[in-house]
Amino acid sequence: MQIKRKNIPAAMVLESAATLTIPEIAAFAGKIIPMILAEAENRGMAITGPCIFTYDGCDGSPDKEFSLTVSFPVDACRGQGAFICKEVPAHECLCTDYRGPINGIGPAWSAFTPQALQQGLALQPVGREVYVKWIDQNNPENLTELQIPIAG
Repeated sequence: MQIKRKNIPAAMVLESAATLTIPEIAAFAGKIIPMILAEAENRGMAITGPCIFTYDGCDGSPDKEFSLTVSFPVDACRGQGAFICKEVPAHECLCTDYRGPINGIGPAWSAFTPQALQQGLALQPVGREVYVKWIDQNNPENLTELQIPIAG
């Protein structure tokens, strides 16, 4: 597994957040992603990048609740709607690529997290998945960048 240190530029995002458990992610994402995309279109925002899931307080336990934010980068915030549009500040993170079906992403995190911690950097207790190439849940060609922001 190759771990890279990466600078993430500031970006405007349209997002929705929920408190849920790991088994609830698929149903939430299936409902909320089309709604975010429709609202972006209705508010005249162009989507400028892939979908991003941000996990806060998730330790991999299936029954533990955590905060999940689903977002899409947009060209600018326009109008009002059901979803929040905000700027995510520039930051640095450690990242690695995972290629495969969604059911393998948990083991990918289990391999990535200890290696990231061994880098000796102060890391935020947040995980981010950037769905660089998404085909469907079972596709071996899906490409997801796993990110852990560096504190500071």
